[in-house]
Amino acid sequence: MKITNNSSAPKPAPASSASGSARAGATSRQGSAQGSSTGSVSIDPAARLSQLEAQLSQSDFSASKVSEISSAIAAGSYQVNASAIADKLLASTAALASRPGGTA
Repeated sequence: MKITNNSSAPKPAPASSASGSARAGATSRQGSAQGSSTGSVSIDPAARLSQLEAQLSQSDFSASKVSEISSAIAAGSYQVNASAIADKLLASTAALASRPGGTA
């Protein structure tokens, strides 16, 4: 991602994520909408696309699993494992309570 700043105004913290990049662009648009000359930000679309593709490839989303569960729900055959949900809820609560300043 290519970001250029053409002003002597203080620079914001570098954006290390997609949402940071979006915020940087929004800040630039807000500055120009207000008529101030706070600089400009340019984002290389190819670099942005490459960054999004990398994030997508690291996702653990499984379309086939979603389809399988959706079909089971629609057919009325989806079984909820209440014991597993309760175990994970208790483990999550215990983990939060053990954090400094955590309360359960």
